Amino acid sequence: MNKQARWIWYPGDFEIYHSNLLHERREERGVNRIGYWVQPSNWMRVDFRKIYESAEPITVHVHTLGYGAVKVDPSLEGTQYPINQDITLPAGRHELRVCISDTAKLPCIYVTGDVVSDETWAASNTTIHFYPVGCTPAFTSAEATPHVFPFCYAPMDYVSCEKFANGWLYDFGKETFGPVTLKTDDPNAEFTAWYGESIEETQDPDWCSIWEKLSGKTEYRMRSRAFRWIYVEGDAPHTLSAQYEYLPLEDRADFECEDPLVKKIWDVCAYTFHLNSREFFLDGIKRDRWVWSGDAYQSYRINNYLFFDPEITKRTITALMGKPPYEQHINTINDYTMYAIISLQEFYFATGDLAFVKQMFPRAKGLYDFTVERLDADGLVVEQPGDWVFMDWTPMDKAGPISGEQILLWKASLVMAELAGLCGLPAEAYTARAEKLQNLIREKFWDAEKHAFIDTFASGKRNVTRHANIFAILYDFATAEEKAEILEHVLLNPEITQITTPYFKFFELQALCEMGRLDIAQAMLTSYWGGMLEMGATTIWEEFFPGEGKPECFAMYGDRFGRSLCHAWGSGPIYFLGRYCLGVYPTDVAYKKFVVAPQPGIYKRFKGTVPLPQGEVHVMYDNGKLTVETDQPGGEVHWHGGVYALEPGCPLCVE
Repeated sequence: MNKQARWIWYPGDFEIYHSNLLHERREERGVNRIGYWVQPSNWMRVDFRKIYESAEPITVHVHTLGYGAVKVDPSLEGTQYPINQDITLPAGRHELRVCISDTAKLPCIYVTGDVVSDETWAASNTTIHFYPVGCTPAFTSAEATPHVFPFCYAPMDYVSCEKFANGWLYDFGKETFGPVTLKTDDPNAEFTAWYGESIEETQDPDWCSIWEKLSGKTEYRMRSRAFRWIYVEGDAPHTLSAQYEYLPLEDRADFECEDPLVKKIWDVCAYTFHLNSREFFLDGIKRDRWVWSGDAYQSYRINNYLFFDPEITKRTITALMGKPPYEQHINTINDYTMYAIISLQEFYFATGDLAFVKQMFPRAKGLYDFTVERLDADGLVVEQPGDWVFMDWTPMDKAGPISGEQILLWKASLVMAELAGLCGLPAEAYTARAEKLQNLIREKFWDAEKHAFIDTFASGKRNVTRHANIFAILYDFATAEEKAEILEHVLLNPEITQITTPYFKFFELQALCEMGRLDIAQAMLTSYWGGMLEMGATTIWEEFFPGEGKPECFAMYGDRFGRSLCHAWGSGPIYFLGRYCLGVYPTDVAYKKFVVAPQPGIYKRFKGTVPLPQGEVHVMYDNGKLTVETDQPGGEVHWHGGVYALEPGCPLCVE
């Protein structure tokens, strides 16, 4: 029986192709805003190769939208054959070569017949180097080409429709994403569809970000966009319908406790994450719809505690790393380049996918080398022309090298050493840089009087914010004594500027848990994330200031409705509750060994599920009694100082 044919392409080019399409789609007040960082192109000329052996002549059909030819034994000046029709190839052992050029789309082929296209083929960008092709199970028919990303669609109804001003206001009940269709019997009627994440946005034509003017037809299918409310301005009779556009990613996790608000927060975070899990992990579904490395770094972790879908993580890492040579940081942001490097190691530890590491290591090395080339004379990360040292929206002293960036580079150097070792390459230079940098950071940024790492020494202000100190805990840069000082004098100090984005709240939750203050993290969960829900949020926002009213809470970047109300980096509680409350984490590559160490904190009762690569873990806690069950070997339970082996299929009960 013949294997199932798949569309195949040069490895990594599918991701780059769709990344370029995605970064062209942002729209604001009738203007398209394309991404402002380097976007590499996929290769336009690709050779595909397969060695076949047959005692009889064979017949194949090469499907492609590009131009090219089929060759047999090209090194011997073999015969060439046409594409997109049945061809007969000679018996024996031969090299089958398909040479494709496509200057408009992604060069790819789909081969059927006695030889089919699949993961056993190799591809080259016309050099002498061939690599395993890219392919996925999503593209297994000649008609469904990889030029169109395979989303799913489901009908979506509005929950209310009421007459408003010169038209009708539709409420779909919660934030959503997809195409909208308007039908009318009057081809001369004119309409304007105003989209809003908030009802206030649909009613403000001067500041509404997305609208569409409609005229001259009886049916309009509008492009996929984010919205909760749609105001259709125009008096003519019409009908409005919508579809939900999504990826069929399965929720493999859950969590609930005695506080129903926590369950609601979980559900809203999970829904937010679904909306932003598309071709890649996006930042938000309305304003940018772009791929940002810092946002994605958190999404990789959340993914492992909700879907555990390695493919979307691989797509996102591939798209972000692009292609060397590098002349710019990822998204132009220094810290985002280092997140990308660190994420490759974390992905390997979670999945054990060494082939992906080897595929991406040249790109990680290129990014690391680019970063090192731009260090100052002391070997510190500084903002060079064209760079953006971001870290977070919280005000901090950026007058010179900032400590958070140095800790990230230190961690990235250690990661590069590990990745090089996995690829059988020398690692000493990376380790040496990490050791030198560690000493330099302590010398220049640790302030014994403030018991913390300062932002920067350059200004002389010796200002302290939470960010670098959180990294010092999370990446084990600080000693145990320093961590204790940071907890008391920074994390628990109300005079240190509070973090206002869920982005860095995500890291803060982890740091508190690492320091044994799960109770404070749990309280923060209900006050901060719960505060958004009290404001009527149906998805998690990009930024939140408790106590801020409407419509001020929708403003950002000098735009009255500039704040994203559906932002992936707001879904951090999924990771927090699975990793720390349920207490599940790997201690060996690909969860060959893993620990379940639940922490009740302030919860009296809770239960939940955490996905594993080959199964899942169920945890239930009830007033001192713990029950854990899994279907994957390699686990052990840590509870009240005891260690208990987990046997698949055998519930473990301890008190």
